[in-house]
Amino acid sequence: MKRHALAAWLLLLPLTTMAQDAPTWFRPDGGWILVGVLAVGALVAAGILQGRAGRAIETRPIAGLVAAEDAIGRAVEMGRPVVFVTGTQSITKPGTVAGLSVLRLVAEKCAETGARLIVPCIDTIVTRIAIETVEEAYRQAGRHDQFVPDDVFFVSNRQLAYTAAVNGVIEREHPATVFLQGEFSAESLIFGETGSRAGAMMIAGTDKETQLPFFVTTCDHTLIGEELYGAGAAISEDAQLLGSLRGVDLGRVAVLALVAVGIVLELARVEWLRTVLGG
Repeated sequence: MKRHALAAWLLLLPLTTMAQDAPTWFRPDGGWILVGVLAVGALVAAGILQGRAGRAIETRPIAGLVAAEDAIGRAVEMGRPVVFVTGTQSITKPGTVAGLSVLRLVAEKCAETGARLIVPCIDTIVTRIAIETVEEAYRQAGRHDQFVPDDVFFVSNRQLAYTAAVNGVIEREHPATVFLQGEFSAESLIFGETGSRAGAMMIAGTDKETQLPFFVTTCDHTLIGEELYGAGAAISEDAQLLGSLRGVDLGRVAVLALVAVGIVLELARVEWLRTVLGG
């Protein structure tokens, strides 16, 4: 009998161990985190619904976008081209998508003024989208005959090879303006230094906080962090993008308000909030 009991225990031991080691789907002490996520999600959903309903959603002016028109006009006056770099990442990155939205604005301004636009790309899909974006801008401006397909081209999907090629374009073409919009890595400082040495006006934008110091140091204007996404939403004028942007901003305001209330209550030594939150 003891042998049978021992054998049964040995058979059930792996199942017991698996039950103990199995990950849990929910943390009992994370209820307030869930409430916060649901609240922010509700604000984003409400913003999207407002945008779909046709309610006007205003965005604050971004200095880099305001300066874009003057920068392109500068290129026309100097008779030199505009170079637009869409970042060094693939189309799967949100920064790349936002950078392509900025390309749409730049392409429209270049088509209207007759400035030459050069767009070297690191990804084949990005290249195809960039070609269609620039071509559509020239078509809408009624200057499709001035669109040069060879000015929007794929370079290489290798980081260093792409960096060297873009630097070569800047050195040879001596552009009046260089736009750096998207996700960048270690090559950001190289691009900034090369453009500054060529005498170009530099307008950068990235969501990589590790690269922002290099852009701020070497460029004339910089879209900092989520300003790049805000620029993409403002340019596209997409109701859903603007609505989601509004919802996220309201969520930030709510979080900051709760933090301020918590600090005041803590300084006043009010213990009920800590009790409610399980602290």
